[in-house]
Amino acid sequence: MSYRPGLIICILLTFGIHTAFAQQPFTFVKTNEPVSVWKALAWDVLPGGGHMYTGHYEYAALFAGLKISGVYAIYYYYNYWQYRGSLYRSAKKANEALDPHHDLLFKDPEGGYKTVKEFGYVYDRAAHYFTLSILANAAIYITSWIFTWYHVHKINEIRQPTYVGFNQFSFTTDENGTVWAACTVRW
Repeated sequence: MSYRPGLIICILLTFGIHTAFAQQPFTFVKTNEPVSVWKALAWDVLPGGGHMYTGHYEYAALFAGLKISGVYAIYYYYNYWQYRGSLYRSAKKANEALDPHHDLLFKDPEGGYKTVKEFGYVYDRAAHYFTLSILANAAIYITSWIFTWYHVHKINEIRQPTYVGFNQFSFTTDENGTVWAACTVRW
Protein backbone atom coordinates (compact mmCIF):
# COMPACT_ATOMS: atom_id res chain seq x y z
CA MET A 1 0.00 0.00 0.00
CA SER A 2 1.35 3.39 -0.92
CA TYR A 3 1.39 6.12 1.70
CA ARG A 4 1.81 8.99 -0.78
CA PRO A 5 -1.89 9.63 -1.55
CA GLY A 6 -2.68 9.73 2.16
CA LEU A 7 0.23 12.08 2.83
CA ILE A 8 -0.85 14.39 0.02
CA ILE A 9 -4.44 14.43 1.32
CA CYS A 10 -3.23 15.25 4.85
CA ILE A 11 -1.10 18.12 3.55
CA LEU A 12 -3.96 19.49 1.48
CA LEU A 13 -6.39 19.25 4.40
CA THR A 14 -3.94 20.98 6.72
CA PHE A 15 -3.34 23.73 4.17
CA GLY A 16 -7.08 24.05 3.54
CA ILE A 17 -7.93 24.28 7.24
CA HIS A 18 -5.24 26.90 7.74
CA THR A 19 -6.53 29.05 4.91
CA ALA A 20 -10.21 28.51 5.80
CA PHE A 21 -9.82 30.13 9.23
CA ALA A 22 -7.57 32.94 8.06
CA GLN A 23 -9.06 36.42 8.17
CA GLN A 24 -7.42 37.41 4.90
CA PRO A 25 -6.58 35.26 1.89
CA PHE A 26 -3.37 33.29 2.40
CA THR A 27 -0.30 34.79 0.78
CA PHE A 28 3.36 33.90 0.98
CA VAL A 29 4.13 37.29 2.54
CA LYS A 30 3.31 38.21 6.14
CA THR A 31 0.04 40.12 6.41
CA ASN A 32 1.62 43.27 7.78
CA GLU A 33 4.28 43.57 5.07
CA PRO A 34 3.64 44.91 1.56
CA VAL A 35 3.94 42.48 -1.32
CA SER A 36 6.83 43.00 -3.73
CA VAL A 37 5.62 43.68 -7.25
CA TRP A 38 8.85 42.42 -8.78
CA LYS A 39 8.79 39.14 -6.86
CA ALA A 40 5.17 38.55 -7.83
CA LEU A 41 5.92 39.24 -11.50
CA ALA A 42 8.99 36.99 -11.34
CA TRP A 43 6.89 34.19 -9.82
CA ASP A 44 4.32 34.76 -12.55
CA VAL A 45 6.74 33.40 -15.15
CA LEU A 46 5.77 29.98 -13.79
CA PRO A 47 2.24 28.90 -14.70
CA GLY A 48 0.03 30.47 -12.03
CA GLY A 49 2.96 31.36 -9.77
CA GLY A 50 2.29 35.07 -9.41
CA HIS A 51 -1.35 34.51 -8.57
CA MET A 52 -0.42 31.82 -6.02
CA TYR A 53 2.05 34.33 -4.53
CA THR A 54 -0.75 36.87 -4.05
CA GLY A 55 -3.29 34.29 -2.84
CA HIS A 56 -5.68 34.34 -5.82
CA TYR A 57 -5.98 30.63 -6.55
CA GLU A 58 -8.80 30.81 -9.08
CA TYR A 59 -6.66 33.07 -11.28
CA ALA A 60 -3.69 30.77 -10.66
CA ALA A 61 -5.65 27.78 -11.97
CA LEU A 62 -6.98 29.73 -14.96
CA PHE A 63 -3.65 31.17 -16.04
CA ALA A 64 -1.76 27.94 -15.32
CA GLY A 65 -4.11 26.15 -17.70
CA LEU A 66 -3.78 28.86 -20.32
CA LYS A 67 0.01 28.99 -20.09
CA ILE A 68 0.45 25.23 -20.26
CA SER A 69 -1.95 25.04 -23.22
CA GLY A 70 -0.10 27.90 -24.88
CA VAL A 71 3.28 26.23 -24.53
CA TYR A 72 1.81 23.02 -25.93
CA ALA A 73 0.34 25.00 -28.85
CA ILE A 74 3.77 26.45 -29.62
CA TYR A 75 5.30 22.95 -29.51
CA TYR A 76 2.54 21.46 -31.67
CA TYR A 77 2.48 24.17 -34.32
CA TYR A 78 6.29 24.33 -34.50
CA ASN A 79 6.38 20.60 -35.27
CA TYR A 80 3.51 20.98 -37.73
CA TRP A 81 5.34 23.84 -39.46
CA GLN A 82 8.53 21.75 -39.70
CA TYR A 83 6.55 18.77 -41.00
CA ARG A 84 4.80 20.85 -43.67
CA GLY A 85 8.12 22.44 -44.62
CA SER A 86 9.69 19.03 -45.16
CA LEU A 87 6.73 17.97 -47.33
CA TYR A 88 6.98 21.17 -49.39
CA ARG A 89 10.75 20.81 -49.87
CA SER A 90 10.41 17.11 -50.78
CA ALA A 91 7.64 17.81 -53.31
CA LYS A 92 9.62 20.70 -54.81
CA LYS A 93 12.78 18.59 -55.10
CA ALA A 94 10.84 15.66 -56.62
CA ASN A 95 9.05 17.95 -59.10
CA GLU A 96 12.35 19.46 -60.25
CA ALA A 97 13.90 16.02 -60.64
CA LEU A 98 10.97 14.41 -62.49
CA ASP A 99 9.51 17.18 -64.67
CA PRO A 100 10.61 20.77 -63.96
CA HIS A 101 8.34 22.25 -66.68
CA HIS A 102 5.01 20.99 -65.30
CA ASP A 103 3.27 21.04 -61.94
CA LEU A 104 2.95 17.45 -60.80
CA LEU A 105 0.50 16.23 -58.21
CA PHE A 106 1.86 14.61 -55.08
CA LYS A 107 -0.06 12.65 -52.47
CA ASP A 108 -0.69 14.62 -49.30
CA PRO A 109 -0.48 12.49 -46.10
CA GLU A 110 -3.54 14.33 -44.76
CA GLY A 111 -5.56 13.27 -47.78
CA GLY A 112 -5.84 14.14 -51.45
CA TYR A 113 -3.25 15.34 -53.95
CA LYS A 114 -1.52 18.71 -54.13
CA THR A 115 0.87 20.55 -56.40
CA VAL A 116 4.10 22.07 -55.15
CA LYS A 117 2.41 25.47 -55.03
CA GLU A 118 -0.42 24.09 -52.88
CA PHE A 119 2.13 22.45 -50.56
CA GLY A 120 3.75 25.90 -50.30
CA TYR A 121 0.42 27.46 -49.30
CA VAL A 122 -0.11 24.86 -46.59
CA TYR A 123 3.47 25.40 -45.40
CA ASP A 124 2.84 29.17 -45.15
CA ARG A 125 -0.42 28.54 -43.30
CA ALA A 126 1.46 26.34 -40.81
CA ALA A 127 3.98 29.16 -40.31
CA HIS A 128 1.07 31.52 -39.57
CA TYR A 129 -0.34 29.09 -37.00
CA PHE A 130 3.05 28.93 -35.30
CA THR A 131 3.35 32.73 -35.28
CA LEU A 132 -0.18 33.11 -33.89
CA SER A 133 0.56 30.62 -31.13
CA ILE A 134 3.58 32.72 -30.09
CA LEU A 135 1.49 35.91 -30.13
CA ALA A 136 -1.27 34.21 -28.12
CA ASN A 137 1.30 33.15 -25.52
CA ALA A 138 2.64 36.68 -25.31
CA ALA A 139 -0.91 37.97 -24.81
CA ILE A 140 -1.56 35.37 -22.08
CA TYR A 141 1.64 36.29 -20.22
CA ILE A 142 1.00 40.04 -20.49
CA THR A 143 -2.59 39.61 -19.28
CA SER A 144 -1.39 37.47 -16.38
CA TRP A 145 1.23 40.09 -15.44
CA ILE A 146 -1.40 42.84 -15.54
CA PHE A 147 -3.71 40.86 -13.24
CA THR A 148 -0.81 40.05 -10.91
CA TRP A 149 0.22 43.70 -10.77
CA TYR A 150 -3.39 44.70 -10.05
CA HIS A 151 -3.71 42.15 -7.23
CA VAL A 152 -0.39 43.26 -5.68
CA HIS A 153 -1.54 46.87 -5.93
CA LYS A 154 -4.82 46.05 -4.16
CA ILE A 155 -3.05 44.04 -1.42
CA ASN A 156 -0.51 46.80 -0.82
CA GLU A 157 -3.26 49.41 -0.74
CA ILE A 158 -4.86 47.57 2.19
CA ARG A 159 -1.57 46.95 3.98
CA GLN A 160 -0.14 50.45 3.74
CA PRO A 161 -0.61 52.58 6.81
CA THR A 162 -3.09 55.32 6.06
CA TYR A 163 -4.51 58.18 8.09
CA VAL A 164 -8.27 57.94 8.33
CA GLY A 165 -8.84 60.83 10.67
CA PHE A 166 -11.64 61.15 13.16
CA ASN A 167 -14.03 58.57 11.84
CA GLN A 168 -15.43 57.71 15.29
CA PHE A 169 -15.52 60.52 17.82
CA SER A 170 -17.27 59.95 21.13
CA PHE A 171 -17.81 61.77 24.45
CA THR A 172 -18.27 59.83 27.66
CA THR A 173 -18.63 60.85 31.28
CA ASP A 174 -17.73 58.94 34.39
CA GLU A 175 -19.47 58.92 37.78
CA ASN A 176 -17.57 62.08 38.85
CA GLY A 177 -18.80 64.08 35.86
CA THR A 178 -15.45 64.08 34.04
CA VAL A 179 -15.83 64.28 30.27
CA TRP A 180 -13.65 62.02 28.18
CA ALA A 181 -13.20 62.42 24.45
CA ALA A 182 -12.07 59.52 22.28
CA CYS A 183 -11.41 59.14 18.62
CA THR A 184 -10.43 56.30 16.38
CA VAL A 185 -7.49 56.88 14.09
CA ARG A 186 -6.03 54.40 11.66
CA TRP A 187 -2.41 54.95 10.65
